[in-house]
Amino acid sequence: MQEDRSKQSKDVFSSKLEVETKKFFFDLKENHKGQFLRITEVSGGRSSIVIPVDGLGEFQDHLLEVISKASSS
Repeated sequence: MQEDRSKQSKDVFSSKLEVETKKFFFDLKENHKGQFLRITEVSGGRSSIVIPVDGLGEFQDHLLEVISKASSS
């Protein structure tokens, strides 16, 4: 069976962050639906979240709010 290439994602940008024993991969990807960010945590197991690029600004706002609250503790 031939693979449907229109559903594959292509890499746009990637970066890696190591915090203590965890590794985080930030992968900006693109597929037929548009661009999205996949954040993957590797620490024994592996888990990911996917955020459509249209939601990154709001995601950033919430993340900055959490960082602000954590810094003031």
